[in-house]
Amino acid sequence: MKKYEVMFILNPDLNDAEVNSEMEKIKSSVTKRDGRVHELNIWGRRQLAYSIKKFQEGVYLLGYFDLSAKSPRELSGEWELNANILRSFILKKEK
Repeated sequence: MKKYEVMFILNPDLNDAEVNSEMEKIKSSVTKRDGRVHELNIWGRRQLAYSIKKFQEGVYLLGYFDLSAKSPRELSGEWELNANILRSFILKKEK
């Protein structure tokens, strides 16, 4: 298992309950691949540097996960299909 840091930008039109639901979906997608979620925090609604899918702001999430070597690619593909996730970025952490 390797350590990863993951940043998400969610649709700004989501209310608090929908954001929490998306967080649970993200956690579930990690754990079903035998990954481990250390934390997943809401950074809040922020202005984007450039528009993404015609949105000028987004809800930012930051998470730390343990994943197997092939999981990041699979998760990235799954998250791209989720219409509420505008962007996701997975970064392998050094020890």
